[in-house]
Amino acid sequence: MMKLSVEMYGLSPYTELNKIDLEMENGAGIGELIGELGKTLPAFEGTVKEKGTNRLIEKYGIYLNSQFISQDEPVQLKQGDRVVLILQAVGG
Repeated sequence: MMKLSVEMYGLSPYTELNKIDLEMENGAGIGELIGELGKTLPAFEGTVKEKGTNRLIEKYGIYLNSQFISQDEPVQLKQGDRVVLILQAVGG
């Protein structure tokens, strides 16, 4: 298991948090991360995360270690990665 911190910007309508710590399986991908965010923050379902999927609604994006990444990239996350979930109008 690994621990990841996810910073969040532009999500104040759905959470008061600007950072959340998640425990994930080693080597988890972006889809698993999005799914875990949806479980941990149920207000994201259908608002930030597409309902019933492990995908973000298109106006949100993910940065991994300061690089924008596509949800379809075969990325394996690792402990210590800097993950940022952002409303793209804020700075994406």
